[in-house]
Amino acid sequence: MTLAFPTSHSFLTTDEQSIDLFPLPTELTVSQAALVLGVSDGYVEELLADDLLAHRREGGKRLIDLDKLFAYKQYRERRRAECEELMSMFQEMGLS
Repeated sequence: MTLAFPTSHSFLTTDEQSIDLFPLPTELTVSQAALVLGVSDGYVEELLADDLLAHRREGGKRLIDLDKLFAYKQYRERRRAECEELMSMFQEMGLS
């Protein structure tokens, strides 16, 4: 699965380089959020059920705010790095 974005707009910069600009969505579906996080849809559903990700319902869909999703992703990456650092310290001390 890939994320689908609206049509891009191409521009030419002053140094003759072409760049493509496209609007980012402000909200993602559960499947799109799972793709961004690299987890299953079910895991994202658990995060929503536990109120760990801000979302709203529209019809039968749960929509996740893109900024909140990236904030959660950064939090998760920081926590993972902290755990790896602790494990490394424990190994250095011979505690693992």
